[in-house]
Amino acid sequence: MAATPTALLILAGPAGVGKSTLCDRLVHDVPGFERVITATTRPPRPNEVNGRDYHFLSDPEFDQKLAAGEFLEWACVHQRHRYGTLKSAVLDRLPQTSLVMNVDVQGVRSIRAAAQKVPLLKGRLVTLFVAPDSMDVLRERLQGRGPVSPEELARRMQSAEHEIAERNSYDYVIHSSTKEQDFRALLDYWAQAQRKLTG
Repeated sequence: MAATPTALLILAGPAGVGKSTLCDRLVHDVPGFERVITATTRPPRPNEVNGRDYHFLSDPEFDQKLAAGEFLEWACVHQRHRYGTLKSAVLDRLPQTSLVMNVDVQGVRSIRAAAQKVPLLKGRLVTLFVAPDSMDVLRERLQGRGPVSPEELARRMQSAEHEIAERNSYDYVIHSSTKEQDFRALLDYWAQAQRKLTG
């Protein structure tokens, strides 16, 4: 029987729904997965490490890579910091292993468009949206992540509403509950995606 093709599994959804936790656990618990390390111009949080959580770039470094055409996608998020996925982070690894990453909905749109022009990506994208249980729960989660100004919280909640409106364009949707239930849903959807990839 032929081996299952490798895939790029993308998790999207509002900040605070647990996308990073799901990505980390998938890599830890499921053989054959690596996490795509994306780039950002935002400063690291206290527990974050450059090269493990993100590639933390200065604005000039980001500009240089952008001018060189090194990004698969990039976006300015929450009107403040830029995030992007380097082509090398995906295309150099995808032939050997499945990859998982989390990006915002703009990034998913850009990667879908890029996949139409990159044979290695075409047919290997699996998109999954993680939707909050409710906007009130999302607000609590965002406030629980650390100090956030009322203006920043309002901006993130507004962004969340725009993102949630796109959930039906994804291959699969997880309606967030507990961390354990979310992970079980992720595994179920990945099993379905594998059957489609080999079909």
